[in-house]
Amino acid sequence: MTVLIIGTPDSGKSEKAEALAMELAAGSPIMDGASIQKKYYIATMIPYGEDGAKRVEKHRKLREGKGFLTIEKPTKVHELIDEISDLQDSTCLLECMSNLIGNEMHSTMRSATEITNSVMMLAEATSNLVIVTNKFPLEDDSYDEDTQKYVKLVSLVNEELSSKVDKVYERSEGSGDWIEMDFNRHKIGEDKLREYN
Repeated sequence: MTVLIIGTPDSGKSEKAEALAMELAAGSPIMDGASIQKKYYIATMIPYGEDGAKRVEKHRKLREGKGFLTIEKPTKVHELIDEISDLQDSTCLLECMSNLIGNEMHSTMRSATEITNSVMMLAEATSNLVIVTNKFPLEDDSYDEDTQKYVKLVSLVNEELSSKVDKVYERSEGSGDWIEMDFNRHKIGEDKLREYN
């Protein structure tokens, strides 16, 4: 199963994603007599400066004692398919797409489709993949030209991933509830389509 968690910064995306990854790993078929399916945390952030180090430490503390093996992969996440031998029997948590997209913008992958394809190749190679991503306002007077390009690219990748994953959970700004969507991007229990910005 592939799940996308969309939320504004500091909306509880990490906690939601970790809980879901733990649930998926516990409910998946166990291979080779292991007591629980292996869980990988794929970290995409390149920690710059003190703020970056604090953010990494915050996320490490959140995962403490949960059995995640951390892999640093700031670009080209599809390369993990050849780098991890038991990926197909594992649940992976990819955090965060906004960091990955920023890194890829300054690397070789520059289009939403290239980035989405890289992530979906990884998804197809895993038992479960939980993907965390941010949602930003598309327009803000404080954005410079590079930030505008970045925010647009994040939005495009979010749209492409939303159309390809099995489920989407989204928390809108100011809302305490997670909205669950199925693979057709319908609210669970409702008939109307939900539009993504």
